[in-house]
Amino acid sequence: MDLFFGAEIPLPAQRRWTCSRRAVALLAFVVALLTPFAAGAQQKTLYLDRLTMAGAPDDGFAVWRPYTSARTRLFAQMGLGLTFSPLLLRTISGDNNPALQNYTKSPVSHQVIDYATVGAELGGRVTFIANFPVILYQSGSDPSPANVRGVGTLQSPVLMDARLDVRGLLYQADDKKWLLAGGMSFYVPSGARFSYGGDGSTHTSLNMSTETVLRDLILVVNGGLHFRPKGVIGNLVVGNELTLAVGAFWPMRDGRIRVGGSMMFSTGLEGFVDSNRVATSTFMSARNSPLEWLAEGRMALDATGQLWAGGGFGTRLDTGYGAPDVRMLAVIGYHATIQDSEAPAPERRMRAIRERIQREGGDADHDGIPDDVDLCPSVPEDKLEPDATDGCPKPADRDNDGLPDTEDKCPDTPEDKDGIQDMDGCPEDDYDQDGIPDVTDACPREPGTSSPDPKTNGCPTFIRRVEGSTEIQILKQIQFDTGKASIKATSFSILDEIVRLLRANPDIGNLSIEGHTDNRGAVDMNEQLSQTRAESVMKYLVDHGIAEGRLEAHGYGPSRPIAPNETEGGRQQNRRVEFHIQ
Repeated sequence: MDLFFGAEIPLPAQRRWTCSRRAVALLAFVVALLTPFAAGAQQKTLYLDRLTMAGAPDDGFAVWRPYTSARTRLFAQMGLGLTFSPLLLRTISGDNNPALQNYTKSPVSHQVIDYATVGAELGGRVTFIANFPVILYQSGSDPSPANVRGVGTLQSPVLMDARLDVRGLLYQADDKKWLLAGGMSFYVPSGARFSYGGDGSTHTSLNMSTETVLRDLILVVNGGLHFRPKGVIGNLVVGNELTLAVGAFWPMRDGRIRVGGSMMFSTGLEGFVDSNRVATSTFMSARNSPLEWLAEGRMALDATGQLWAGGGFGTRLDTGYGAPDVRMLAVIGYHATIQDSEAPAPERRMRAIRERIQREGGDADHDGIPDDVDLCPSVPEDKLEPDATDGCPKPADRDNDGLPDTEDKCPDTPEDKDGIQDMDGCPEDDYDQDGIPDVTDACPREPGTSSPDPKTNGCPTFIRRVEGSTEIQILKQIQFDTGKASIKATSFSILDEIVRLLRANPDIGNLSIEGHTDNRGAVDMNEQLSQTRAESVMKYLVDHGIAEGRLEAHGYGPSRPIAPNETEGGRQQNRRVEFHIQ
């Protein structure tokens, strides 16, 4: 579900596609350029921060969602993070270091990080993101009194390694409740080598994200392999890692507010020999397995939801590197949707066509439109509406009722203007055969009864066919026996009007009968009850002469409420049967 809706910026389709291809080509060029320059020298420090800021408009802070907006949109986000003690002395010191008893200061005690993100979502399938983190401020204590050396210098402000993300949607269920996406991240060695800003070489990670929706709760799981260069600080050795993050988010007020939380975990996949010639594995080791949780919330700041802001708070759950005692975050972001602009003006289009003919030739009927785009290459265009540039003359319409003679069943008799949209070209006297002429029938397609009020003359009592919609509105609820699917006799008159409507409108080829309940009771029981009630209504219609092939029954239980279930009045509205023309 799209939690924030943005304004639309017109952009021609051809230009949009060209821009997309250029963006992909540029990203591929940058990656190809950077990959050969992987540095082999061991770094004094490493990329310390374990928060991988997701950045897209619907992502969490630390968890990225496979959901991508169906409409192409550009976005930008700025985040500010504060961490306390992201690197503890006992994490980089030897396990039996006696100095730990008297020296408790942290090598890195504070960090203030700016997370700048820009990106684009293209056509509901692909997302490109660029992340540019910067350490604005950091402080800590030199652990040399505890016999730990080689921890670099804490300078600020300093750049951190930039990250380029490419994500693609791999699977989406029809009801959009299950999604799966894959992604790849490219780390550019732009960070400070001696101040915990970078790993010193280009590297990558492969990621997967899956999402499901339970009622309104969004559950997301991220997993990946991070192929990191080797880094050493004291007794801490890092390299390739396995990463995992899970998140849950609850949208409220039509998605304008969202609260949730996530847990982040990673562990090493490397083995090494320490200074004592002892083989050690980083997999699930305490120092190489940071674990932390993060609670977050965000809200839209404007009516369209383009501008949003949020905040987060979390703590470490173990002593792994990069997981701080406390993490605080604040973000603000903006996105704008791009859509195709309107077609160019006819004169511009014709000028382009004439220039093309001059270049390429090929216009057999000499109407100024090339044969390869001329729908009638042997008959000249007459420059008349409805389309003055398709290459075909305006179709003949002897009765001037707006329908070409080739589609008009009564080409010499104008279609009457009684509001009926059958578009057959013939006048109608009483389409719904309710005894009321169409010229005075307020509901010419719905059999009804006469009335002195011209607004309701010829209209049914209990139903309305909503103009411009596929819904048949029921003005009085269909009643069933409590907890059962048997229809009460008082509702037969409502269903009889549905029968007359279907008889009078054979063009309604498929009518969906949908049952709904309130949220009281077990979900499975409510879904079964709504299904059997919809089938009871379907049986009534079939028993009264409506072909079964024109009908289908569906039960949705409490999943589609139209009113809050906290009040009796709301629950009563939710216990209903709806009719939709497919």
